[in-house]
Amino acid sequence: MSRITAADILKVVPITRKTLWLWQKKYRFFPDPVKEGHPGGKGIVGYYPAWVEERCKQVYALQKKGYTISMIKEILEKEEKEKSTRKVLVVDDEQKFCDLLKKIFQKNEFIVETAYDGWEAGKKAAQFQPTIMVLDITLPGINGLDVCRELRRDETTKNIKIIAISGDLRYTEQEVLEAGANSFFTKPVNFENLLTLSNEYLEKFENL
Repeated sequence: MSRITAADILKVVPITRKTLWLWQKKYRFFPDPVKEGHPGGKGIVGYYPAWVEERCKQVYALQKKGYTISMIKEILEKEEKEKSTRKVLVVDDEQKFCDLLKKIFQKNEFIVETAYDGWEAGKKAAQFQPTIMVLDITLPGINGLDVCRELRRDETTKNIKIIAISGDLRYTEQEVLEAGANSFFTKPVNFENLLTLSNEYLEKFENL
């Protein structure tokens, strides 16, 4: 069954229609139902995605354990972040540029973390598990080429799509790709092209 009604949910989760409405409208634990004409011609019916039933079971169980609404929201948000493939780690020692890229990706519905040096990049890559990393090659300390090599050697990070960027002409595209990057952009970066490539990588990842 790909979708369900409120009546279906209330058969398996011991809550009232008012509680279901609060979870939906006030707390946004799941989206509003899509309303369609009843197949038997008896008014309008609202259909939820099938996963909403499991979400309601989860929220009910957490409330029974004494979790507050704010605590439940934090748990659900953390789960969504962990499951999402739309995760990007932006690594650049220029904080303003890093923050600008973060805003651009967030406007395009990505979940974004940032790092400002090579050591922090490796640590966050292991913890955050991004699908894509936008990595400046000219980093202080551990440079971007070394970060690429380290990520490719580690089983937990070897499949991250690395989009390398640099304004330093000493680094050639061939050298960067041989270190383990998937693609290379020179600064100033064309943000539209960067987003297009990121979405292409996501599509390939989701189709695996």
